[in-house]
Amino acid sequence: MMQAREVDILTSLDAHAAINPHGLAHTWREHDLTWGEFAARSLRLAGWLDAHVEPGAPVVVFGHKHPDLLVCFVAAMRSGRAYIPLDSSLPAQRVTSILEAAAATHILAPEDASLLPHTGAVVLAGDDLRVLMDQDSTAPRALTPVEPSAAQYTICTSGSTGTPKGVQISRDSVNRFASWITSVAARYVEPDAGITVINQAPFSFDLSVMDVMYSWATGARLFSVDRDHIVRLRDLFEALRSSQATVWVSTPSFADLCLADPDFSSSLMPDVRLFLFCGETLQRATAVALRERFPLASVINTYGPTESTVAVTEVDVDDAVLAAFPVLPVGAPKPGTTLLILDPDGSPVPDGDKGEIVIAGDTVSLGYYRRPDLTDKAFGQVDVAGVPTWAYWTGDAGVLSEGQLHFHGRLDFQVKLHGYRIEIEDIEAQLRALPAVQQAVVVPRYDPTTPTTVTSLHAVVHLSEPPTGSTLATTVQLKRELRALIPDYMVPKTMSFVSEIPMTANGKADRAAVAATLA
Repeated sequence: MMQAREVDILTSLDAHAAINPHGLAHTWREHDLTWGEFAARSLRLAGWLDAHVEPGAPVVVFGHKHPDLLVCFVAAMRSGRAYIPLDSSLPAQRVTSILEAAAATHILAPEDASLLPHTGAVVLAGDDLRVLMDQDSTAPRALTPVEPSAAQYTICTSGSTGTPKGVQISRDSVNRFASWITSVAARYVEPDAGITVINQAPFSFDLSVMDVMYSWATGARLFSVDRDHIVRLRDLFEALRSSQATVWVSTPSFADLCLADPDFSSSLMPDVRLFLFCGETLQRATAVALRERFPLASVINTYGPTESTVAVTEVDVDDAVLAAFPVLPVGAPKPGTTLLILDPDGSPVPDGDKGEIVIAGDTVSLGYYRRPDLTDKAFGQVDVAGVPTWAYWTGDAGVLSEGQLHFHGRLDFQVKLHGYRIEIEDIEAQLRALPAVQQAVVVPRYDPTTPTTVTSLHAVVHLSEPPTGSTLATTVQLKRELRALIPDYMVPKTMSFVSEIPMTANGKADRAAVAATLA
């Protein structure tokens, strides 16, 4: 494996500003941000934050894709404070929950602050915020940036109780991740200022850290598409055509959405040389289609929860991998990471056996913000070659075989049906492996009198082509094919067919929305 070049994000950003001040750092619709503007404006805002925000207190940054969001992130870092990205496309109740969990005293809102609930925090928005970024200062404050071992950002993820959990990622962890993902990409794309990388994920979703930090580390231009692009494919494709993108970063579901249109190909984006995927399972059919439509591009599958700084494994989905694996592996661990597969008693399982994935290493989260109780449940020390190492118990099922990790879904996606313990994502993977299926989500149906009892399984299916026969005939055929792959008790009792699977704001299949349509 290529040795990762050591990266410090702030140092890299300032170097790009010095060497290429007029080069573009970020493009979103009609808004452009140069590297010179990026550095200068973040320094000015950092001085204000340092003077007005309590030392060590986090700063919430609210918006969607405006370049000034990135300026706010870096300003917080320069001032020694963590930033908490909060996307304005989230439901109002979710925004309120995150703000309550963050308890931040200051909110920066470069876009529309009218969607913010009243929390008592100081809100700097729109033009008032831009004045602070743009005003000249003859006596800039001496700034102490975020310490290497302190949180650079806190990203809020879903909690099992409905209360968001703030995952704290240190500056050291971000730098190590950036060093690694840059070295991975360098095998396929020579990093220079002429590179453009696609940003699909909202900045409050940690997948965006992959494209943002790659941009900041290498000087590549970040090109953002937003929620309105995604609901209007014609607008999305026009944006993609104009992007001249070289590196694509997204969830697999977003790629599937694009692949549904035959125009999504190298004719639309002739410069793409690398697809990087994370956030959910990459289906074999998706990788095959991308390699067919973009013959000059490589497809990289990665895996990692938010708690381990975006991703910790990678595999090049080349001809050999496609020939060897009907269900794609997620790859080998990056340097500095050890993967353990443990049984319910906490003991390692033999190579090739399934258990819980535990990630130990130098990019594991500091823990959950202001929730030591949750931190104690999910994090702790493990022994790695005789050295106590900070680790995260993922709750994911996996298999390590010959150095490759195979992801087997969430442990909490198991249901019990007629005495059998069934993994929902196992069924979905087998459904998606069928030639006629583009995407599928399986949801349990419950007994209305005993809501914890699963009575059957229902599959919502997006077909690769419109069905030629009746819905019943299509269902019968898919069930017949499934029975050749999985036991009969795992085959969904009923199926319905949709033109597309709904997606969350993060670009993942929206299981809750699918389930709601069946209620």
